[in-house]
Amino acid sequence: MAYLSEVHLKGFDRYKYKSRDTSPLSTYVMHPFWNNVVKLLPMWLAPNLITFLGFLFLVSNFAIMGYYDFDYSTSNNTKHRPIPQWVWLYCAISHFLAHTLDGIDGKQARRTGSSTPVGELFDHGLDSCSTALLPLTVISMFGRSPLWGGNPHDVMFPLLACCAGFFLSHWEKYITKELYLPWIYDVMQLGISVAYLVTFFGGVEFWHFNVFAGLSCAQTMRWVLIMGFIGSVPTSLWNIYCHCNTSSTEGQSAGHERPSSPTTAAAVTPVKLTLYDALGPWVPIVLLTVLYCLWAKYSPTDIVDKQPRIFYLSVGIVFSNICCRLIICQMSGQSCELFNMLLMVLASAIALSLLQPAQEVAVLYVYTSGVFMAHIHYGTSVVLQLCDHFKIHCFTLKKNPSS
Repeated sequence: MAYLSEVHLKGFDRYKYKSRDTSPLSTYVMHPFWNNVVKLLPMWLAPNLITFLGFLFLVSNFAIMGYYDFDYSTSNNTKHRPIPQWVWLYCAISHFLAHTLDGIDGKQARRTGSSTPVGELFDHGLDSCSTALLPLTVISMFGRSPLWGGNPHDVMFPLLACCAGFFLSHWEKYITKELYLPWIYDVMQLGISVAYLVTFFGGVEFWHFNVFAGLSCAQTMRWVLIMGFIGSVPTSLWNIYCHCNTSSTEGQSAGHERPSSPTTAAAVTPVKLTLYDALGPWVPIVLLTVLYCLWAKYSPTDIVDKQPRIFYLSVGIVFSNICCRLIICQMSGQSCELFNMLLMVLASAIALSLLQPAQEVAVLYVYTSGVFMAHIHYGTSVVLQLCDHFKIHCFTLKKNPSS
């Protein structure tokens, strides 16, 4: 199934990557480190393979933690076997490797002369999947303890804040055509690896203290995630304002035009971006938030308490699909879709759960499996279509002459 039209493909042909990273940590520590690490890689190693391997490290963290702490109760329940200490060490190393591989895949692409829009889409698409996996793995450190952990319902807004923060960066790029990399990103990634190491040496009991004002470590982490998103909004809006103001002053249309319609193959004369065009990408995110909050609140069996990991995993899957579609529209210069069909599936699952309370867990599993397979099909189809268009292979540096 071809998800991309000819207009999308022509947009990808014109696409040029542009980013801005002014973080001191990135500039003076991470990039010099990555520049040395990438020299150790063989020239035949494809950048997308590096990206995928890094993503698999994060998936393995989520899967292992899910095996030992499926419902987030192991850290605070003596009836369950504790999470083995080696798991925390593995997660620390695995997360650091994932972050390192994510930092060197682009450098390997430039080093081998294999940079294409496929690589950026593949990288950012997998990053959108990782956005939910990271917090859903880390919170096993704190568990459900009323004193030191929290109710699974407390995870909803911090998780949505993480997703919204990632979406905000790409919405900003949708308007400005430039990706502004947040300063907090590398700090957070390194902090997670350190937190895993601390848990390995000190156990989950290490986190049983109040940080300040009676807030536990878990509560503090949740507020940091929420406030991190809220604090990034003014910065993004300022970047958009400065970009639009500069473009208007210099008489440029780049990044300040309304994206063309995907149904029209003809060239579109750039016009000023309207408020409707600019805010449109947030419609599916708002619908996602409202629908999941309604399901969590009115669930007849308290599904979030019984199946928190699966429930929140489904949130991450649907979010990733919405975000990937935004990234594709941004890279191809097309208008962003205002509605995602997976939201219709979500609404149907909620309705079925309310009508058949006894089957709510089964509905959740079927729904999650369905959106997972739909997202995998979408992502795989888009990547294969673009690889065919650019006459390349995804995981090797060989050209595809048969295309």
